[in-house]
Amino acid sequence: MKKILVACLTLVVALSLGTAVFAGETLKVKGTVTKIDAAAKSVTIQPKEGEAVTVVMEDADLLDKVKEGGKGQATYTVLEGKNVGTKLKKLSTGCE
Repeated sequence: MKKILVACLTLVVALSLGTAVFAGETLKVKGTVTKIDAAAKSVTIQPKEGEAVTVVMEDADLLDKVKEGGKGQATYTVLEGKNVGTKLKKLSTGCE
């Protein structure tokens, strides 16, 4: 019984930390592009729910695919505490 309780509590804690990720895991964020910083090669995307996510793109040319105020999606991994992006695409309005 004690093992089941510990397993359930572990699951609850893990689910409550929904934004916690393991290094190397591929993640996606989609929402409104709130900032593009060409000098830092980064894009900030505000999802419909939750905090904005800033992703540093490996290829700065990908930043041309999105516009501030438009919808976008970034695919990234967390490496050494930084969100490192590998893909960035423009989304049609309403695709949050």
